[in-house]
Amino acid sequence: MSSLEEALEQYPREPLLRGPTPLHRLDYLSDDLGVNFYIKRDDLTEMALGGDKPRKMEYEMAKAVAEGADTLVTCGSAQSNHARLTTATARKMGLKAYVVLSNDEYKSFQGNLLTVYLMGAEVRIVDTEDHWDLEKHVTDLLEELKAKGLKPYFVPVSGSTPLSSLGYVRGGLEMIRQLDELNVKLDAVYTPFGTGASFTSILMTMRDKGIECPVIGISVNRKGERLRENLEHWWSSVSELLKQDPTRDRGKYEIYDEFVGREYGDPTEACLDALMKMARTEAVLLDPVYSAKTFSGFLAHHKEGRWKKGDNILMVHTGGVPAIFAYHKFIEAHLKKRGVAIYDFELNKKDDIRPSSPHPVS
Repeated sequence: MSSLEEALEQYPREPLLRGPTPLHRLDYLSDDLGVNFYIKRDDLTEMALGGDKPRKMEYEMAKAVAEGADTLVTCGSAQSNHARLTTATARKMGLKAYVVLSNDEYKSFQGNLLTVYLMGAEVRIVDTEDHWDLEKHVTDLLEELKAKGLKPYFVPVSGSTPLSSLGYVRGGLEMIRQLDELNVKLDAVYTPFGTGASFTSILMTMRDKGIECPVIGISVNRKGERLRENLEHWWSSVSELLKQDPTRDRGKYEIYDEFVGREYGDPTEACLDALMKMARTEAVLLDPVYSAKTFSGFLAHHKEGRWKKGDNILMVHTGGVPAIFAYHKFIEAHLKKRGVAIYDFELNKKDDIRPSSPHPVS
């Protein structure tokens, strides 16, 4: 059985990243919490305001180019990071871009949606109760594009395929090299759990390299048994691609679904507190859909006393920061709730509220 590095070399990729993304200790947050808190900055992948998707798209684009595609098609929520970065990838590669987005609560012309239009994607908004069901709406579009003589390549919701999952095998290896350079032995890794593809790839890579700490996924959409089913699916399919034994030990991993809120993208109180906490201690901006939910999961565990002084914790920041602008009304209301005095431009005065502490969450 070949090493992961050797197995990855079998698969071509189109380079969309400029070197390793930073991995560093957040000193002020670490001092405040009493642990060594590290962050992997995949919000700094550079392209079109950053995020994790270029790691996935490197492998998908190699396949698209090999198939002679001239158009990228994808789908997602109105504030889809994936739609933004798929559109950006299309522009980088000289291709057309079409995105099918859900007519949901967060569809304001802000954040990711604004950038998708700005980069010139053809946008179609459809009514659906669940953005995970959007792919059936893409079928007719693909046939329409083919009838026009185009060669569309479809990238599914979140960009998750067995092939694209190789991006976070490669990303996991990068992360491990950086930890070795810092001489850091981890006690836990926290990462969002969306489709579960990236979570599974990170878990697989860490176990392959003998890192046995818990890998902790914070679900941002699904609940219950579906999360385990997704993990099984990706573990099996990625193992097959890399010619790894799918029955090998996965070690300790945990998946939590209690931080989702009402639905995907719901800006929960804990999520917004986490967003404030990170911004006010480290000036690192999280997003209310993925990274702030993940950080809120860590903060809940920390408050319960799970992590002790000196523990080494790593959080993977998957990006999505443009969404904070689409969520500005929720964030404004939450800041006011936490005692922040905000200037009211309509009334031309400042709210009569006592400013809050710089660290609203313990």
